[in-house]
Amino acid sequence: MGTTVSIGVQKGGVGKSTTTCITSFLLAEKGYKVLVVDFDSQGNTTQILSGEDIYSFEEQTVLNAIIDLDPQKYIINVRENLDLLPADDILSTLGNQMGAFKRYVPTSLKETLDIVKDNYDFIIIDTPPNLGELSVSALAASDFVVVMLQSEPLCFKAIPRYLKFIELVKDRITPSLKLAGILPSMSDTRTKIDTSIIEQAREDYEDWVFNTLIKRRNRIKEFSILGIQNSTKEDREALEQYQQFLEELLTRVQKKGI
Repeated sequence: MGTTVSIGVQKGGVGKSTTTCITSFLLAEKGYKVLVVDFDSQGNTTQILSGEDIYSFEEQTVLNAIIDLDPQKYIINVRENLDLLPADDILSTLGNQMGAFKRYVPTSLKETLDIVKDNYDFIIIDTPPNLGELSVSALAASDFVVVMLQSEPLCFKAIPRYLKFIELVKDRITPSLKLAGILPSMSDTRTKIDTSIIEQAREDYEDWVFNTLIKRRNRIKEFSILGIQNSTKEDREALEQYQQFLEELLTRVQKKGI
């Protein structure tokens, strides 16, 4: 059975979609069979990985997979070893849709993914920037969660609430859910405030913070337009920090088990 990892925090613009896409890309390059679930109605992960506008997947999304309780006909292959369950903005109606079918929203994604979980080594879920029902469903379907920490004050202040949110889901829905760690991202180490926030996070959360620090790079921004590539020196330099994160993540997942 595959390992399911959610990537999240209740704040937008912190690198969740980028981390989801690049981590999945690198796992696939290593030969792991990977399914990416875009569970954010903005559809950024869908656009990055597919290269298509989210509206080209109308009625062919993760929401439809959940409604039909059949993900297989909605999964698309985007490259070798890498599949995608896409999303569009209609995903935000999940609660209403499940209410109409008298199904339990928090476990709806888990029930859907369990059908194909044996087909993959990893399922990576991109979560929305809030603490709503979509985030609950994503965590409830997960074995592990990576918490994103953009090195800016508002994101740092959001971390304690998100950790409590994880514990709530663990206590009430998915006892097996584990924290994989906190990933510092989008950091500019030339600025004092970025450095001080990372230092404070390491002091407060100790070994829960990954050693890897994801720094801002223009090439990473370009991936969101051009798609993720690994053919030039510039590509490899941009991806190297995510390679380091991935090695840490694999070690933590294997050490903690499921």
